[in-house]
Amino acid sequence: MQLQTGDLIFVGVTDTDDFSQRIAASTHRETAVDYTHIGLVEKTTATLFVLHASPETGSTREPLARFLNRQTGVADVYRPTISNAPWPAILQNAKAMLGQPYNWSFIKSRPGYYCSEYIMNAFQPAQIFTEAPMTFGPNNSILPGWLDYYADLGLTVPNGEPGTNPNGLANSPHLDYLGRLNDVNAVDAW
Repeated sequence: MQLQTGDLIFVGVTDTDDFSQRIAASTHRETAVDYTHIGLVEKTTATLFVLHASPETGSTREPLARFLNRQTGVADVYRPTISNAPWPAILQNAKAMLGQPYNWSFIKSRPGYYCSEYIMNAFQPAQIFTEAPMTFGPNNSILPGWLDYYADLGLTVPNGEPGTNPNGLANSPHLDYLGRLNDVNAVDAW
């Protein structure tokens, strides 16, 4: 698989991470992998990078190999299908957000970015993603883990507030599924 600038890597839920499992349980899709993380590929002449926001690093740009080595869930690649994509503006937006902390609250007005918020803001010039009411459990319920999580943050659960999640972004009609990266060795030479 030849990755290119603008490709998106969606990471699936992992059995070993409670945070990932909580996200998947809240944004579950019936017919596909439950994604809990997303990053943007940037191809340079020397290497491939992934730009993303993660709890471990905040908003960062790291080599693809390091990104993949830290993932424990599947990594699926999607390519935006927009013609004349404004890649310079998208990358400029993504790079302008680097160094920001992770937004643990998922509330847009709070500092930092969470992964899908980071990607949505980067792709603002292309307008291929839309926000939706955030969910923290099935059928507008709030799972107990989220109640505890937000109590620890001293915040109210933002159930129903506008936001994004990796599963929601993966459902964009402006993306084509390319395949799965099993590990960094599965990527053709770039």
